[in-house]
Amino acid sequence: MKKGTILTLVFLVFIGGLSFALITTGSNYECEVCMQYNDREECQKVEGVDQDETVMVGKSTACGGLANGMTQTIECQNTPPVKVVCKKL
Repeated sequence: MKKGTILTLVFLVFIGGLSFALITTGSNYECEVCMQYNDREECQKVEGVDQDETVMVGKSTACGGLANGMTQTIECQNTPPVKVVCKKL
C-alpha cells in the first residue's frame, strides 16, 4: 500500500473512533441559566457533561446576548446567575 493510503485509513479510523466516543458519552446535565445585566434578563438552556461547566456555558451564552464588548461581557459573567435549574439526564 502507498503511504498516503495508509495515512488516510488511519485518519478515518481515528475520526470514526472519536465520533463514536462523543456519541456514546453524550450530555449528562441540562441546565436553564438566567442572567441579569444592565436591567435586562436573558435565559439559556444548555446541555453538558459536567454540571459546573454546563452552568458556566449557560452564563457565557446568556451574557453574549446582554453585554456589548469584552469589558461588559466579563462584568456580566462575574455576576451570579438570577436562576439556575439543572436536571440530570
